[in-house]
Amino acid sequence: MSTMTAIDPKATVLPLLVGSAWPGAAEARAHVNALPVPGIKTEAWKYTRVGKLFKDAYVAPNGEANAMLPERLPFDVTRVVFINGHFRADLCDELKADKGIVIDSLKHHLSHGPVKAHYGQVAPIGDRLFTAMNTAAPTDGLIILATKGTKTSKPIHVLHITADGKQLIQPRDLFMLHEGAEVEVIVEYVAAPFDSAQGGPQFSFVNSVRESVVGEGAKLTIHLLQNEANGPAHIGLDGVNIGAKGRFTIDTTTLEGSLVRNDLNVSLAGPEAHAELNGVYVLNGLTHCDNHTYIGHDVPDCTSDELYKGIIAEKGTGVFNGKVYVKQDAQRTRAYQSNANILQGDDARVFTKPELEIYADDVKCSHGCTIGRLDEKGLFYLRSRGVSEAEARRMLSHAFMIDVLERITNEDWRKHLAGLINVKLEAL
Repeated sequence: MSTMTAIDPKATVLPLLVGSAWPGAAEARAHVNALPVPGIKTEAWKYTRVGKLFKDAYVAPNGEANAMLPERLPFDVTRVVFINGHFRADLCDELKADKGIVIDSLKHHLSHGPVKAHYGQVAPIGDRLFTAMNTAAPTDGLIILATKGTKTSKPIHVLHITADGKQLIQPRDLFMLHEGAEVEVIVEYVAAPFDSAQGGPQFSFVNSVRESVVGEGAKLTIHLLQNEANGPAHIGLDGVNIGAKGRFTIDTTTLEGSLVRNDLNVSLAGPEAHAELNGVYVLNGLTHCDNHTYIGHDVPDCTSDELYKGIIAEKGTGVFNGKVYVKQDAQRTRAYQSNANILQGDDARVFTKPELEIYADDVKCSHGCTIGRLDEKGLFYLRSRGVSEAEARRMLSHAFMIDVLERITNEDWRKHLAGLINVKLEAL
């Protein structure tokens, strides 16, 4: 009588998670062996099927790959380039222009005190398999260290390019802002054009982790753009710790990608800390985008504001799960959360679940979600004024998400982003 041996789906990635010299790598690999692949019975992953990511074997990322750089942004930035997760100093701008601010490959600073103090602390592994995978063998990463009172003179544009196919790419970033520092970062993910003669679109797997420590009175702004046409699956985690009177703002825009999952865990750890989370996703084809956010109000007198809006067409799928957790001692909390979605077509789907968990009594919190279609009266009004149906739909769609874009304080980036979104809306 023969017996069948169970096949571990993680066997396709385990061979790439060996021999890493990064801190905690050996312990992380043990976690990878112990933790299950999330399935439909895992509440936080029930709408995002990740088992398929482990079906085929991956190869180590090729940092020497040739990839055509996209045009520079139409405003002044400090560009930092990663190809297949590897830091490419030869393609970067001058990174030492701002005194007191370190911008470099994280791999070069693993023995430094600030890195030792914070690496792996803001985004601990816990029960998250993908964090364990990243910690076991990061590809490379970016360190930004801003000393007390320093400020970036222009945004840092971190450009991640995925080229070739079937790679396991694991970026690992650490941003540390000391007291009163101010840093603005644009993180853009793009995929190099594929050659149809070489097998069609790439099917790499990008698994990123970024840890951010915002010191007292410091301000960190991150603009995240995911625009990976015919590109890899992308699962990312942002872990953020905000000190007293610190401010953290992130706007996440997802326009292209096969399977996209954005986890965002924010801890308001000091009095009068503030977090603002904004998101826009415009999905079509078979694109799947899942935004999971957690904001922990751990101490009194903190505020948070969260606004996500999405337009889903064709067979696209959107997922939003936002949780605000208010601890018992976190009195005088002010927290607002909203998610709104427009479906275009009978096959488009969205799953949304805003959550509040409150243990303090002196709070002011609200949350809500909406799912609907474009305003038929507004569409009829525009059509009656001679506007084509396609243009009318684009105008109404843009108006739907304009309040999210208006929260972006960098006017140059806001205009650039609006242009990209309009191009995507025209394709729906």
